[in-house]
Amino acid sequence: MAAEPKLIPGISNYCDRWCERCAFTLRCREFRLEAEETVSGDALPNFDALNLPFWQEMGEALVQAMRLVRQIAAKEGIDSDELREETVLSELPESFQHDAREHPCAIAALLYAGMVNEWFATADELSETNKSLLTNPPRVLEEPIQVIRHYQYFIYPKIVRAVEGRLSKHAAAGTEMDTDACGTAKVTLIAIDRSLAAWSMLYSEYPALEDNTLSILLHLDRLLRSLELVFPAARAFLRPGFDTPHS
Repeated sequence: MAAEPKLIPGISNYCDRWCERCAFTLRCREFRLEAEETVSGDALPNFDALNLPFWQEMGEALVQAMRLVRQIAAKEGIDSDELREETVLSELPESFQHDAREHPCAIAALLYAGMVNEWFATADELSETNKSLLTNPPRVLEEPIQVIRHYQYFIYPKIVRAVEGRLSKHAAAGTEMDTDACGTAKVTLIAIDRSLAAWSMLYSEYPALEDNTLSILLHLDRLLRSLELVFPAARAFLRPGFDTPHS
């Protein structure tokens, strides 16, 4: 009998809580504990099946999304320097030090969640059928819609946790790159990356909603760059398993 895969310590600390799309479920203690309550051990390998082609497609779509954002900016007469300037301050003002939920990035994340609901509601109003796009999406759009919906309410609490972590006394004990806040910010950036990619895939499919989709793309792009300013070391954070060698 083959040896059981070795668990990766701490891998669940900075994951995106999408076990069905994760290649490391067999090596995650938290997943195993939760899975024992709902599925048998024999079923666990099925959770690792769907991943590489899916995320490769999302990676390619992200490149297209960023290109699209730049094209929109050029069309509107906004140059790259102005794009970089349209971000929040990298330092946290005193008024945000008591409630991370008031941070501009957190507020922007909440606004994004509302924009998503409005977009799908408008799409259903414009539809010539009585079917909801959320419950009956075209086959070609099933996966990008899953991505959008999975991360819609994921981004806000992660930003709040990251900002709270940065303000905590524990964060001052180590280097910025090693803090929990930095790791949380990284998984949030990844969620925004993937959301941008998914929206770029919907863009060409709904010409009637072009302006709405462009607004969301620009909003997410600004949120992404703002978060990168607040947590400049986040991209370099090494998440256990995902970004580090494992045997």
